[in-house]
Amino acid sequence: MSDTIIAGRYELGDRLGYGGMSIVQIALDRRLERQVAVKLLAEHLAEDSQFVSRFRREALSAARLVHPNIVQVFDFGLDEASGRHYIVMEYIQGRSGAEILREETRLSVADTLELVDGACRGLAHAHRMGVVHRDVKPGNILRSDDGAVKLADFGIAKAMAEPTSQITQVGSVLGTAAYLAPEQASGGEIGPAADLYGLGVVTYQLIAGRLPYDANSLTELALMQQQEYPARLDDVASEVPEALATAVERALALDPAERYASADEMRQALQDGARGISPPGGESTAATSMLSSREPTAATRAVPGSRRLEPQAPRHPPPAQPAYDPETGTPSSARSRGEAPRRSNARRWVGSFVVAAIAAAVIAYAAGTSSGGGNVKLSPVDGNTTGEVVDQMERLIDDNTR
Repeated sequence: MSDTIIAGRYELGDRLGYGGMSIVQIALDRRLERQVAVKLLAEHLAEDSQFVSRFRREALSAARLVHPNIVQVFDFGLDEASGRHYIVMEYIQGRSGAEILREETRLSVADTLELVDGACRGLAHAHRMGVVHRDVKPGNILRSDDGAVKLADFGIAKAMAEPTSQITQVGSVLGTAAYLAPEQASGGEIGPAADLYGLGVVTYQLIAGRLPYDANSLTELALMQQQEYPARLDDVASEVPEALATAVERALALDPAERYASADEMRQALQDGARGISPPGGESTAATSMLSSREPTAATRAVPGSRRLEPQAPRHPPPAQPAYDPETGTPSSARSRGEAPRRSNARRWVGSFVVAAIAAAVIAYAAGTSSGGGNVKLSPVDGNTTGEVVDQMERLIDDNTR
């Protein structure tokens, strides 16, 4: 136990964690006789006015947030004796999501949603109070030994009404790269939707044991986000219901407007998805049941151990085609309702069927020509649904192969 005393009352103990800008130590609050966590700004940054300003801003932002799912800030200031800037916080005895991942590699759907549920509740409160976290990642989601989940470290948090400044521009790219929303990685305007994207990445990683995008830099991440679709969660983790994979997929939308309207909405969608409840839209048809039951192909399934996902079509601008309801397989107004765009295999499957039909017609023509007779019968295909197109293709093949 160290003899260092901060602000005349906090007796510093063992180190709990550290980063490039600060160190966190357990401490005894001698006045209230309780354990606390004390974050100390790194000594080499104490003379940097920007980092001191950011450190103070973190304390002020977090101190406004009093909620069961947010680590509480009790005190902050400058210790005159040591010249150290400090923040005193609630001490959580337990493990972070990062520690859990290191020890267990991946979690069950139930355990994941327990962590994410608490993080959603904490974010919902922060957003209502006008604070964006901006650094949502497993290391900032804590689970105490008694099961409580707390969102920690608003180190680069930003008040929504705060004017853009040099310090906030610096903070905009200080989050861990893998969890940054596209608009955050590019230094664009950041709002609550950026936190939901980060939490979507966390949800994916906790269940799959891997990141949706495995990038080594902000540049590589931005390129992958624009050029590749991450493998669907139900393709890389067979126990995941399709509805839950779709719910996570929406949180990972590149366009902030296509993500959830709030953390509360995201929390409910994930809970519903885990129970197999899809967005409203009607009952499944035979065509969508057949498509959803198909085995993943090399183009849609992640290769175990592979660093890079299979390239997909560019994500922007959105494809000029109607969104398909995950239940009915028919065009819907999902985008206008703010629901997740559904990347169905139906169009690709029907396209393959068309190619097969044309090939069959050519074979029939060749057979008829070689035997001195027979004409190929062609007719337009104008079905409005997958089922109608399939029926017309079957009749076309039958007419040309009798």
